[in-house]
Amino acid sequence: MMARAPASGGIQAAHAVPRHVAPERFQTYAYAELAACPPWDTGLCFNPACGARFQPARDWQIYCCPACERAGTAEMRAWGHRMALPLLVWRLGKYERSDAALRDLSRAARRHVGLVQSAWLADRAARAAQALAEGSHGI
Repeated sequence: MMARAPASGGIQAAHAVPRHVAPERFQTYAYAELAACPPWDTGLCFNPACGARFQPARDWQIYCCPACERAGTAEMRAWGHRMALPLLVWRLGKYERSDAALRDLSRAARRHVGLVQSAWLADRAARAAQALAEGSHGI
């Protein structure tokens, strides 16, 4: 049986290349760079409120237990939601040449992303210091 030609004269859907909307994870995208300069200490829980020493089962393991991994995922989501809109707006106006308002908005978004990044690092440092002071830190 012969396949029916599409009415529009274009490519048949069965043979079309699917769109890949979601980019790969950062850990995959920057694998070599992360291997050369990891932002975590191997065998030290990446959850700043924990910081327990552990023996990683895999070379990519950064949390000591599933509870810390869930806490890390929640943290990434919460901070990521704060940065999602400004990241998008920053990119929308990044190369704008004619619309001054869009350029200004893009610059404001870029500054906001920097502020949120700084606040996130300060928050992580404060939680690590608090856990260390309370003796609940695993270091």
